[in-house]
Amino acid sequence: MTTQVKQGNKMMVAGSHQEMQEEMVGVLTAISIVSKRLANRLIQLNEENGKGEKEHEQNETRA
Repeated sequence: MTTQVKQGNKMMVAGSHQEMQEEMVGVLTAISIVSKRLANRLIQLNEENGKGEKEHEQNETRA
């Protein structure tokens, strides 16, 4: 009977290890999605600032 309990414990440990891996995959996926969204927003802001700077430079050269 002791052997069965040890095997059962090993199975429980393996099962919890599998659950932890699945949870980590979910967390890393979420981090990846958020990182991509932030990168896209930064690109968009950079493009908007670039347009604003060009317009500002054109106005200064005209003045």
